[in-house]
Amino acid sequence: MNKNEAMTYANPGVQMQSSQRQEGALLPLTLVILLVVTLLGLNAISSTNVDLQIAGNQQRQLEAEMVAENAVNFLVDNYPSRTMPTGANFETFGFSMGQGTPAEACVTKTIVAGSGTPGSLACAWTGSAGIGNNVTRDHESFSGKKSCRVGDYVEEEHPHLHHMSGSPKELWINGDITIKHCGGCFDDAEATIYYTGSNINSCSITGTWPSEVTATNVSLAQFNTATGAGPLVGGDYYSHVKIRVTTTDPNSGATATAVRGIKYRGDDTTSTTVGSPTNSNCGITNATAMASVAVDSDLTESGSKKVMYAYLEIE
Repeated sequence: MNKNEAMTYANPGVQMQSSQRQEGALLPLTLVILLVVTLLGLNAISSTNVDLQIAGNQQRQLEAEMVAENAVNFLVDNYPSRTMPTGANFETFGFSMGQGTPAEACVTKTIVAGSGTPGSLACAWTGSAGIGNNVTRDHESFSGKKSCRVGDYVEEEHPHLHHMSGSPKELWINGDITIKHCGGCFDDAEATIYYTGSNINSCSITGTWPSEVTATNVSLAQFNTATGAGPLVGGDYYSHVKIRVTTTDPNSGATATAVRGIKYRGDDTTSTTVGSPTNSNCGITNATAMASVAVDSDLTESGSKKVMYAYLEIE
């Protein structure tokens, strides 16, 4: 057999295929594998970038909350000053900060016990000279519906309360009361006698205390309030203040609002830019003795404050 001649087999249906026809199949397969690997790599890089962006936004959000809380704490510590903090006070991380107008409302007040003098009472004594041996007291007659005095009230005879006009009829006495004769027209009018001291020896000569007239013991502070006493009457007042600060990242848009509610003991500061609600806004018309008492034992001095609540508003 000539070696250059093609080999033939007994079964002509079976022939060996030439290996030269298989040499080009590997390249397309390799390219497909490279394409898949490239796409997987690009997807991994994209996912990583998204994760980094999410992490960055979360970090900016946390920083927004931290800056807002730091700023509102600064304002609480420095209240009633409303000056916003700067970068010199703490790190702002480039956030813009805005302060809402503090919401302020009076929550409690008290009157300082004073000892008014006759000339300092807004309510005058309307009793007129009576008749009998003691012309300044016997059957003393009153006008108007309210009469006030500083000092003990001693009536030898019964007072003529039925001459008072209007209702309710009231006598306010800063001291003791003594009405020795309780008969006659003492029971002709419904009235109330308020006194800070004691009811001494009343009705000791004749009669009994009439049911139409009520004797009520009151405190000096109540007397001062009812009679408009001064100048030693004043008052302490307390305010509920809500302070709000919002911070915003100009790049990511992350924002947070921190809120603090405090109770503040008034200091009568009247500035429109620095100060708590004024005493007059809280019903105290004279602030000369504001440091004399304290309704809240935690706020012992004017200008004291304490945080009542705090929260974050996240958008």
